[in-house]
Amino acid sequence: MARIHPSAVVAPEATLASDCSIGAFSVIGPDVTVGSGTAIGSHALIEGITEIGERCQIFSHVVLGAAPQIFQDRSERTRLVISDETVIREFASVHRGSSKGRGATVLGRRNYIMAYAHIAHDCLLRDDVVVASQAGLAGHVEVEDRVVIGGQAGIHQFVRIGQYAMVGACSAVLQDIPPFLKAQGNRAKCYGLNTVGLRRHGVCQETILRLKQAYRLLFLSNLNTSQALERIASEVSSCPEIEHLTHFIKLSARGIAR
Repeated sequence: MARIHPSAVVAPEATLASDCSIGAFSVIGPDVTVGSGTAIGSHALIEGITEIGERCQIFSHVVLGAAPQIFQDRSERTRLVISDETVIREFASVHRGSSKGRGATVLGRRNYIMAYAHIAHDCLLRDDVVVASQAGLAGHVEVEDRVVIGGQAGIHQFVRIGQYAMVGACSAVLQDIPPFLKAQGNRAKCYGLNTVGLRRHGVCQETILRLKQAYRLLFLSNLNTSQALERIASEVSSCPEIEHLTHFIKLSARGIAR
């Protein structure tokens, strides 16, 4: 049977795994599902259609599944989905999706959302993403695997951040950040490969050298983006990382942060 503190308010309709725990003064709504081994701290508010996976840690004063911050919103039946082993620290907030967007906000596995961070409606975070304290993601942001977003960074709506990218603290990100790169500033610009992150995750030196060659063509030449992509195709030996980088840039609707 779930361990529920006597002061917590849990709707009878909520679906709780037998080994989850609910802390003091937390409020759990009727459409909430909590998976096996998940621990919810004190004073948390979880409402709406919210699905929390297994072995997650939800710390005190977290707000999950609240309505999108949209004027005249009609998103009563939209969802928030949080996958297994995700950690959400104190006072962070994650809103559910909107009826005009994808209909769901989705957090992948093993994400780490630090204190006071905010993730808005319709965001999609893949696996192993770190969002540092007080960072804010506006609506419809897409973040690929193993991205790190620094503290107090602000991410504009509809921006995409590619895998293994790192966004520096206090950055204002108005355009897409391609995979494997570091970005910093207001407005944020890319300024090199995230070589430390790539090496930590086992990317070989040969691939890193190819990515550096592609980076030089994209950001350190006088070529526009289309010209740089053509040069990459003809001059840089192909590998999955190069293919992903070029594909990501070709799909960019907002343009890349240069």
